[in-house]
Amino acid sequence: MATISLDLRGTGTYEDVDLDALTPRARALAEAVAQRLGSTCVIWVQSDRTVRETIPDAECYYGADELDQPYRMGWSGWSRYPAESAMSQHGYLEQQARRIPPQYSIIGAFPDQPVPSAAAAAADRGMTRDQVLAWLAARGRKVGPSTWSSYTARGQAPKPRYVGRTPLWDPEALEEWLTRRG
Repeated sequence: MATISLDLRGTGTYEDVDLDALTPRARALAEAVAQRLGSTCVIWVQSDRTVRETIPDAECYYGADELDQPYRMGWSGWSRYPAESAMSQHGYLEQQARRIPPQYSIIGAFPDQPVPSAAAAAADRGMTRDQVLAWLAARGRKVGPSTWSSYTARGQAPKPRYVGRTPLWDPEALEEWLTRRG
């Protein structure tokens, strides 16, 4: 069992986190927080798109050698983890890892020091229901939460995998499903 000690509650008390109990994405997040000595802070993430594809007029701001590199940015979209929360650190890490947009993978606390799980986290592209709904809306297919839940329950949508009680959908399966629906 691989463990690290983190003070996610900000109380000065470090608690052990079982890395093997986390999804690759949440494990990379835990490792990145550990790089910063346990504080929730800016975590570096990398897009699956290049700087040229991500930044309008990128040529004005980036050198030619940077334009075709993956776009990297600091992410600090944390929800506060209250000291009195009944949620486990594992649950909190899973929740926060899914707040990072699925097209971004976790590098670590520093852009030039990837965490050991960075490659595995990059392959973990599961999308939450809200991310799926936003993804569908961006493709002109607005679907409400209850409709999506009905599709899933009736087997009319791709089958999710679960992390705890949270369903996660694979983007490739969603793309295939959307193509079949026409």
